[in-house]
Amino acid sequence: MRYVRIFLLHFQDAFENRSRSFVWFLLSLLNPLLVLLFWRGAFAGNAEPLEGWSYNSITTYYLLLVVAGAFLQVHIEEEVARRDIQSGFLSQYLTRPIAYIVMKFFTELPWRMIQGFFGIVTLVVFSFVFTNGLSLIYDMESVLASFFIIILALLISFVFKMIVGLSALWITEYSGLQELIGVIDIIFAGFVMPLALFPPFIKTIALFLPFAYMIYFPVIALLGKLSFIELLQTIGIQLVWLIGLWFIYRKLWEIGVKRFTGLGQ
Repeated sequence: MRYVRIFLLHFQDAFENRSRSFVWFLLSLLNPLLVLLFWRGAFAGNAEPLEGWSYNSITTYYLLLVVAGAFLQVHIEEEVARRDIQSGFLSQYLTRPIAYIVMKFFTELPWRMIQGFFGIVTLVVFSFVFTNGLSLIYDMESVLASFFIIILALLISFVFKMIVGLSALWITEYSGLQELIGVIDIIFAGFVMPLALFPPFIKTIALFLPFAYMIYFPVIALLGKLSFIELLQTIGIQLVWLIGLWFIYRKLWEIGVKRFTGLGQ
C-alpha cells in the first residue's frame, strides 16, 4: 500500500506540471513528423515497398515512435546526477526503508504515463488523418507478447538511465557522457529510420546494444513485423539485458555510495 501512496504523491507532482510535460512532448514530436515528410517524398510516385516497408507501415512506425519515445524513453539520469549526487540530495535517501532505485522509479513513472498519454492521443488523431489506416497487430497472442516487450523495454530503459546517472559519482561533469549516449540512442534505437533499412554492419551492432530493445523492438512488435517466435526471442533477450543491467547497477551502487559525500560535488 505504501508504494501506491508514493506513486500517487509523485503522480500529483507530475500532473501539476503537465503543461511542462506537454511542451517536452511537442519537442519530441517534431523530429518524427519532419522525417515523415522525407519518407513521403521518397515514396512519391513509387508505390513499391522498400525492403518490405510500405509508406503506410513507415507512417505507422514513426507515429508509434512518438508514443514509444514519450513513454519508454526515461530521463531520470539528469535528476540522479545533478540533483541527488552533485547537489548532495542523495543523502536523504540513504536512511529510508525503501531502496533508492524504487523511489526513483516511482518518481519517473508518472512523467512517462502522462507523456505516453499525449503520444496515444496523437496516434489516435493521426489514425483519422491517414485514410489508409495504421498497420497494427490485432491478434491476442501478439498483443500480449508485445505488452510484455513494452514493459521490459521501460524497465531496461530505466535501469540503464540509472546507471548513467550514477556515473556522476565518478565523473565531475557527466554531461558529455549523457550527450554521447543520447546520440548513440538516436541512431541505434531506430529514431532515424527502422533498423531493418540500415546496412547489415550497423544493424548487427544495433542488435548487440540495449537501445533497440528499449524503443525499436516494441514499435515493430506493435507493427506486426515480428513472428510469434521472434516476439518470444525478443522477450528473452530483453530479460538477459535487464538482469545484466541490474547487476551492473547494484555493483555501481555498492561501490559508488561509499564515494558519496553529503556535501555533494
